[in-house]
Amino acid sequence: MDKKLQEKPKFRRSQDINHLRRLSKRIHDEIKPDHPKGLFWIQIKSVTLILLYISLFAFAQTVANNTALYLFIFFVLGLLMVFIFLNIIHEVSHDNIFKSKKLNRLFLYFFDILGVNSYIWKLRHRIMHHNYPNINGWDTDIEQSPLFKIYPDAPHSKPHDYQHILMFLLYPTYVFNWLIVRDFKDFFKTDSMIKKAVIIPKIEYFKLFSFKFFYLFYMFIIPVFVFSIPFSQVFLGFFILTLTASIFSLIILLPPHANIDNEFPELPSDLNMPSSWLEHQLKTTSDINTNNWITRNLMANFNFHVAHHIVPNLSNIYLGKATKVIKDYAKENNLPYKSHSMWKALNNHYQLVKRNALTKTAILEETF
Repeated sequence: MDKKLQEKPKFRRSQDINHLRRLSKRIHDEIKPDHPKGLFWIQIKSVTLILLYISLFAFAQTVANNTALYLFIFFVLGLLMVFIFLNIIHEVSHDNIFKSKKLNRLFLYFFDILGVNSYIWKLRHRIMHHNYPNINGWDTDIEQSPLFKIYPDAPHSKPHDYQHILMFLLYPTYVFNWLIVRDFKDFFKTDSMIKKAVIIPKIEYFKLFSFKFFYLFYMFIIPVFVFSIPFSQVFLGFFILTLTASIFSLIILLPPHANIDNEFPELPSDLNMPSSWLEHQLKTTSDINTNNWITRNLMANFNFHVAHHIVPNLSNIYLGKATKVIKDYAKENNLPYKSHSMWKALNNHYQLVKRNALTKTAILEETF
């Protein structure tokens, strides 16, 4: 192993193998009849969402003289960015849409076109977050920020006293920060969390700057210099897009892990966690029990998050059925399973932030 890479946390060996084997069989038996048909429609939806985003962005440039319509289109683009992330980017990062890994990787590049580095996000998500959810120093989706404190045992500073108020001002900067700060921190900060587990190839640095420039080129330079749209209007459209994407994405992304009902296990000095891997996933992850057309077709069943963590290579269209199997299995085997309504889950997140503000003992690093 390269000396630059750190030893990773280890989970206690128990009955995980037997549990996972039985769960996998039950889930496979449940979804088998719908498998081929379901994947076809998820592929059609993926292509449609991408074409819709590109078409709407192009259309916006031709109607810039109608400022209200122009800005409304960027609001819709913000929503589409969230839907594309949930339905396409997140899915292809797990190779869940196409049988070909190369085709999944090709679609993943659309994240770069949206301004976000797909290479580093995929590593953060699959290697760090999925393996070590809610572990301070290892879960890259809850990487500490100086302004916010999510881990109860994290050091407390003065800004944390007001984080339950500041969150309403700073959460809307989530995507904006991701575009201009977070990616560069991951690549260039010597102690970035992802560098504990991987060494970034030099070609990825080239891709980082190339795609960032391309994003800047089509988002700002073309509208201003080709379509003669005032820079203030272009920037306002960009602001509305990132603001909309930030708010709606955090409503979906925050509740499954960062809430007061989930555990945030401390990492022992010897890196040997007290729980097994399966127990850890169940203790640190919650479901949202809403199930409707919106959650299935636009949110990509992201609310069935426990199933996604236990079987990450299962397409989102089957997570509803997988959740029922997991819920029944957990009850049979006295395993912890948690599910809340959306409003309860969001309140649980707020209560976590407020509790840590009042306890003197960042939020999501993507946010700040």
